Amino acid sequence: MGSRLRKKSESIRQEIINGYFASIEDGEKKAKDPAERPIIIGFFHPYCNAGGGGERVLWTAVSATQREHPNAICAIYTGDVDVTKDEIMEKVLQRFEIELETSRVVVVFLNKRILVDPSRWPRFTLLGQALGSIPLVYEAISKLVPDVFVDTMGYAFTYPVVSMLLDIPVGAYVHYPMISTDMFDQLSLVRQFPKYVYWRFFALAYAFAGMFADIVMANGTWTYNHIRRVWWLNNLARVIADRSKKLDFMILYPPCATKELQAFPVDTVRQPIVLSIAQFRPEKRHELMLEQFARYVERVGGETEATLVLIGSVRDSRDKKHVYDLRILARELGVTDRVEFILEATWDEIKRYLGTASVGVNAMWNEHFGIGVVEYMAAGLIPVVHNSGGPKLDIAVEVDGKPTGFHFVTEKEKNERKAADDGEEREEMSKMLYRALSLSADEAVKYRQRAQKAADRFSVENFESKWLERLRLLLMLEQYRHMDRISRGFIS
Repeated sequence: MGSRLRKKSESIRQEIINGYFASIEDGEKKAKDPAERPIIIGFFHPYCNAGGGGERVLWTAVSATQREHPNAICAIYTGDVDVTKDEIMEKVLQRFEIELETSRVVVVFLNKRILVDPSRWPRFTLLGQALGSIPLVYEAISKLVPDVFVDTMGYAFTYPVVSMLLDIPVGAYVHYPMISTDMFDQLSLVRQFPKYVYWRFFALAYAFAGMFADIVMANGTWTYNHIRRVWWLNNLARVIADRSKKLDFMILYPPCATKELQAFPVDTVRQPIVLSIAQFRPEKRHELMLEQFARYVERVGGETEATLVLIGSVRDSRDKKHVYDLRILARELGVTDRVEFILEATWDEIKRYLGTASVGVNAMWNEHFGIGVVEYMAAGLIPVVHNSGGPKLDIAVEVDGKPTGFHFVTEKEKNERKAADDGEEREEMSKMLYRALSLSADEAVKYRQRAQKAADRFSVENFESKWLERLRLLLMLEQYRHMDRISRGFIS
């Protein structure tokens, strides 16, 4: 079956490779080393045009790959069929200021993305998305067989399909696990037994799928800890099977424009702006931000000029409806004149706010990482973040034994004692906003200096260096399996 897929894809592959040769000079063409044959690296990212942190990871990896490996052709598998390749490249440039060599970028449009859309599966959502990713990836490799497959969105159930059919190396960049061990703590074994069995079955299937990833990269400590526990079969395979499972999982922090943002001065007076940079999705909990900001305004009365600025991208009509509902909520809370919504902002617009705002907020529970929080801190904003996930474990951490920001919990979490127990007394967001915005000028400067220092390790340079290390290993595996297929008489 894999051989049939290769034959089916042979003409389009040859067309792409011919285009590669046409783009280089004749002198380079004649001197080309056979070992440096064109390599098609497939990046599976069905929402590549979304403009969020996950997309920054994708396009930074593509950019670094192009610079390090002139023979690499990057194929992007996406379901964004309503835009053209040129429009995608233009958005990458505007949103992330990443300029790509477009002649070595191939966009493969997929028509079955609806199969991984949560709305397609109102019941058994996890299982539906997992199973839906299988025909979606089959559509992808039917249209173009890559030499290396890299999933940058976490669709683990694609790995067995690609690995077994094509026998090519599989790299996984995991933003967050589809199911995590702490999800089981939320269930009552007696009252929710069917759901418990369903989740346990899914966790076992997820572990099996993860076993087929040759290189696993987690975006932060929270994801790393969970994925190691959930993908226990991968660890077992590393010991008993010679399928290149010799490498342990690693943490690869997402790339953030820290150097550029750290140029903003922190010793100047900032405007009383509370800034949120997050895609307009329900899990980002913009409702909570609005409610807590309204409580803060109510608490200080007319003594503050603070405003809340919500910047984010929207993926589809559901996200647009979500923004509409948020606007209505702001009006109901009486803070419409203090809240600003900015959709699909350019990077220049975002930088303008990062250079002038005082506080950056992130309300998501168990945010797997939080690139927006890094951007806040690199620009000198004081972070107010939920006491969980990446913002707690990796980003808004102490520097030289002193805090860089404030962590909050919801009143419900406090009452139910579900907040993370870290030995600190945490309050709700409105109170933490009050503390952050009430700091003296000297205290605020010290917080900002520590925040900028903490953001150093999330630079683009650090990401690219570690990404290229892992990519080199994937390319070594590709060379080995390529030669192995030739020796066995299969189409290379």
